[in-house]
Amino acid sequence: MRMQLHLAGMPTPRSTDGLRATQPVATEKLVQILTQNFSPNVEVVDIGCGDGTFTLEIAERFQPAAICGIDPAADAIAVARSRIPRHLRGSVSFEVGDIYNLQAMARAGAIAVVRGVLHHLDRPRAAIAELARHFSFVIALEPNGYNPATKIIERASKYHREHDEKSYWPPTLNRWFREESFVPASQEFFCLVPYFCPTPVAKLLSLAERIVEAVPTMREICCGTNLAYYHLRDLRD
Repeated sequence: MRMQLHLAGMPTPRSTDGLRATQPVATEKLVQILTQNFSPNVEVVDIGCGDGTFTLEIAERFQPAAICGIDPAADAIAVARSRIPRHLRGSVSFEVGDIYNLQAMARAGAIAVVRGVLHHLDRPRAAIAELARHFSFVIALEPNGYNPATKIIERASKYHREHDEKSYWPPTLNRWFREESFVPASQEFFCLVPYFCPTPVAKLLSLAERIVEAVPTMREICCGTNLAYYHLRDLRD
């Protein structure tokens, strides 16, 4: 499993305007899914947590009974542990872990959050199969593979080519989850500005963002972020 882009020690593109524009909205919408579908008396496992930034945001805003962030990078986990504030030490933990081997991290009834991880993996379908073995609920946030700007960046950016940055079509991701008996319970597309969009392009796209987000078909094709909530098929009402 590759480290996420925001981790210490991982090179990043020159411009992170797209990331700055996307992440606050992504956190807000992810927390909305949690609050709309679960009580705080649950446990959350944040897979690919990196330095713990977003794990701690979930802990502060959703306040689950417990949240464990896991990442394959021991140095990132060390940083994450050092950042746990005193008032969250009873509910937040961080462990070195691998998305391809989640048995030790599984919790009965826990929700798996997989934020910006699948598109970095060499074997995303194997990761989804492992999620299905240990979790009944998964919230996945990924770049929207329909987004034209994302596809241009992936091909034009040297960084993206060197690090095999890619995005998947939402129907492809949904099919992979369905093959492992997951059902897409909800799916949302937002933020016209894609991840790591160059500054001039990010400023231009942001001018049209509200218009695009208001039109259903245009939103699904053009927005840069795909946020989906899946549960196992036998849990469907």
